[in-house]
Amino acid sequence: MRKREMYRRIIFVMLLGFFMMSTMILVILLHITGIVNFGQTVHEHHIYLNQNTLKGQENPDSSQFQLANQPLFFAGHSTPGESGEITHRGHHYDSILRMFNLQDEAWSPGHQTHGYYGIDVSHWQNAINWSQVESDSLPHKIDFTLIKATQGSKATDPYFQGNWKAAGKAGILRGAYHFYQYKDPPLDQAKHYIKQVNLKANDIIPILDIELDCTGCTSPEISNKLMIKNLKIYLGAIEDHFQVKPIIYTYEAFYQSHLKGHFDDYIYWMAKFSNKPPKSFTVKADSATFLLPEIAMWQFTDSGKIKGIAGKTDMSFLPATLKDNILIPD
Repeated sequence: MRKREMYRRIIFVMLLGFFMMSTMILVILLHITGIVNFGQTVHEHHIYLNQNTLKGQENPDSSQFQLANQPLFFAGHSTPGESGEITHRGHHYDSILRMFNLQDEAWSPGHQTHGYYGIDVSHWQNAINWSQVESDSLPHKIDFTLIKATQGSKATDPYFQGNWKAAGKAGILRGAYHFYQYKDPPLDQAKHYIKQVNLKANDIIPILDIELDCTGCTSPEISNKLMIKNLKIYLGAIEDHFQVKPIIYTYEAFYQSHLKGHFDDYIYWMAKFSNKPPKSFTVKADSATFLLPEIAMWQFTDSGKIKGIAGKTDMSFLPATLKDNILIPD
């Protein structure tokens, strides 16, 4: 009897081990094929492109398509995806009405009492037909665009100058953002942005994109104390040159973990891919409570479909009451 019991235990342990090993192999295969994705809740939209990748893009204008002296470019924001993600303007439009009790107020397609829709673009969108972007009007037209200008202390987005000129020609409000890299000297990064970006009255004030700048990491690769110190140097240099406080782009988790309490007097462009807006975001000017930080723009999706742009693009919403706050003054 004892031998039988021993054999049963051995068989049970062997079967349990076989089951666990089979499960692990299945999970690994699902992860490799992309059916299941682990460990990318923070930077799942970050993709590196190198020069060989960029060479295959469709007929970019030679004046636009000038690769910088760095081999790698980030190809998108690292905003986390969330449940209840808003994927298009119509969905977002309906959600805004419900969230801020605007159902009984006039807000038909094309009526912009309460806000404006915009996009942000980089070389990831390839060549853009800006006249078609300007003509895209359902349920609201595209009123502003935020264009990637620079990255770190050396890289310039190869499409920046072409996008900047064409968007202005199409009559679309435009802003330029810098993708911050922690290990590059902050003053060199500010000088690089200043050299590439010429802002005039009624352009959107300078924008700093601060998020994870690495693949496979869950936090900045420098101490938070040093990161805050360097960010203050960068922002101070930009403010001294343009005579306005820059806008900070980030997402809620990064703000809560790294920026909160240090830069709350700045205006934010906040990413949250959700039916619920970021905390302290409001549409109505007569809001009873005003919470910091002030969020002027809510990036609500990375899956927008816009005429004149192949593939998907990020989309943001700007409350009409905050429009003047984000513009270079006359």
